[in-house]
Parts: sequence; C-alpha cells; structure tokens
Amino acid sequence: MNSGSGTVDQPLKDASSVLVLAHESSDAEREGCAGFLAEQGVSESKAICVTVSESPDSRLSLWQQHLDDEMPEEAIIVDAGSELPANSQAAASGAFPSLTLDTLPTTVAPIDIGATVSRHLGRLEQADAPLLLCLHSLTGLLESWERDRVIALVTALNRQCAEMGVLSHHHMDPEVHTEETVEMFRPLYDVVYEYLPDHGWTVTASKDAEETPTFRDTVTPPGGVKKGDPEEPETIPIPYSFDQVLELISAPRRRSLLYHLKDRSDTEVPLDDLVDRVYEREKAIPARETPKSRDEVGVSLAHNHLPRLDDLGILSYETAANTVEYYSNPALESVIRYVERLELG
Repeated sequence: MNSGSGTVDQPLKDASSVLVLAHESSDAEREGCAGFLAEQGVSESKAICVTVSESPDSRLSLWQQHLDDEMPEEAIIVDAGSELPANSQAAASGAFPSLTLDTLPTTVAPIDIGATVSRHLGRLEQADAPLLLCLHSLTGLLESWERDRVIALVTALNRQCAEMGVLSHHHMDPEVHTEETVEMFRPLYDVVYEYLPDHGWTVTASKDAEETPTFRDTVTPPGGVKKGDPEEPETIPIPYSFDQVLELISAPRRRSLLYHLKDRSDTEVPLDDLVDRVYEREKAIPARETPKSRDEVGVSLAHNHLPRLDDLGILSYETAANTVEYYSNPALESVIRYVERLELG
C-alpha cells in the first residue's frame, strides 16, 4: 500500500473506486462527499446516489448546501432503505436540472440494489457525460445484511464501474464496525480516504489499483507467515462464512473446474476448451462417478457452476462470446489447493 496525507478534494488519478471512512453524518463526511463530486466536475456529469442510511431529501439537501449552483446535469437517487416517503422537498425546489427518485421495496436485498444501479448505469452510459456514483452507506447495508452479501455487492459494483469508467465512492463509518470488518473492505477499492480527527484526511492507495477486485484479495494473516518463507502467508482469511466456503467446494464438478482454473497460465479460456478439460479431469479421477457425456458436463457448467462463480466475482462468464475469464486470487486458491491435496493426494 502507498499512503500519505491528503485532502478529500484531491482524489488520486485513475482511481475508479473510493472507500470513504468517516463518522456518519459528521461535517467531515458530508463535506467529503460534496468534495468528491465537485472535484469530479459534477455540473457536467450524471450522478447516481444510493441512499440506505439517510433519506433522499437529506442527500439532495447536502448537495445543495455544499455544491452551490454546481448541480449534476442529471441525478438519480435510489432509495434503498430509508423507508420514508419518496417525495422530496429538495427535488421540488427546482435546483436540479433533471432528477429521478427510484424507491425500492422495503424487502430489497443487496442483489436488487446492484441490479437497479446496473440498469441506471446502462441507460446513462449512452450519454456523452461523465458518470458518478455515491453509495451511502455500507454501514447501513451491514446493519441489515450479512457481511459476505455486502462484499459481493461491492465487488460487482466496483467491477462494473471500472469497466464503464464510472467514478464511484462508498461511505462507511469505521466507528460502528470492528477493525476486522473495515480491513476486509479496504482491498476492494482503488483508494481509501479516511478521516482522522487529529490529522484530517489520510489517503491510502492500493498498489494493485489497476486490477479488478475479486472474491478476496490477500491480506496479512493474523497467524503470521509461513516459516522459512516470509513472503508466503500461512493462512489467508476469506470474508465469507465458513458454510458458504463449504458450499462453494461441495460440488465435485465445481471443484474440478476450480482445480483447473487455478493452474492455468492464461486467465481467459473458450468455454469449449474448459468443458474438455473438466470432462477429462473427471474421467481421470477413480473415486468420482464417470460423467455421462461431454455434453452433460457442458450443460452443467454453463447453466449452474459458471453463473454461480460469476455471481461471486470469482470469474466472468460471457455467454454471448462463450468465454470465461478467471480472476486469479491467492486467498481462494489457497483453499482450493488444500482441498485438491485432500481429494487427489
């Protein structure tokens, strides 16, 4: 990690995703959010704001207070949890050239939020204007949903924003969460802006910011490093529940798929080639039931295992091109490698 002091109105160049760590509803957090928007040329942009912890009116009022007349060319507010009326006094003021309020049901899940944001980004992508995304906040999501589901949402949103050139920032209140939880979210972002009362804003940029976040980036393990090799962790934690990890490796065919993907030198592979390799592996494992046919393997991969791994951010399955792009990941591969040893010797 590269770190140093900075102000929130000086985002690092080429950063697509930013994590803002500051006490929720504090002056620093509110000014910080407006600072990002102003620095990114909000008046010439189209902005999406997902509100979970506050009402849409509260976020719009914040923009009015801190951005003066520099309102977004078009703004979309996705209300994903305030449980307040959809009408907005700030919207009625006429300060926003174009404003849409999209209120999601109270039963909304993280995957629904991701789908809604994706739909709006897809529509706005056709416009010749920069796209901005603000999510307020991860703390609100974590109060209602399991940590692994929120991490999956963050991974999917950050990957889409990186692919589309969207500048996004997500808010989190570090005082509400354990240090372990905060540390699990840091590697998912290109840049972390953290407000320290005694020092102001501190900027931390990942040295691997150009890489797409995946299932889990490696972090320094709490148990130390492997004896004899200080570069190799003894254990690499994964921020998913133990039951979910077990479910991931429970299917024999999915294990064969992951065994093969972790050993490939090239990360992109045609689906037909992948089906051939998995089919050959399964036939070569004595303790496994021989697959009925190559076509049967292909159908189960295409309609079951690949979509599931895509949802988790482990790979990208392009159905139109029939290609699979695997995101190499030390944390996941450490688990797969250990399971492979147990199963195959």
